Amino acid sequence: MIKVNTNLYGSLARFGGGKYVAQVDIELSPDSGKADLLRVLGIPENERGYLFINAVLCEVPGISTGANEPLRDGDHVGIFSIDRLIPFQYRDGLPISEGLKKALQEHGAMHNFYS
Repeated sequence: MIKVNTNLYGSLARFGGGKYVAQVDIELSPDSGKADLLRVLGIPENERGYLFINAVLCEVPGISTGANEPLRDGDHVGIFSIDRLIPFQYRDGLPISEGLKKALQEHGAMHNFYS
């Protein structure tokens, strides 16, 4: 098993027993990825906003990459609710995953909201 430290922000904190912020260690099988973590936590896709793995942006609100980035023991994952935004100044030059790079090539530049 691997242990992934997960912080949940905004309304997603309820999936970790919190009100505004929750920090939980989740145990997963060694071949697990980001999608598996979301499934274990029970977080619906339409509530998931920004998702970071070890400070690398992997998902943004309104776009699902479909990528299941692998997780390793000791990884840190931050998941923000759809109504929480990261400050705009952090978006330019922010490291992003290969899955998100491919999704943004299809959808264009990163925006606060997608239709």
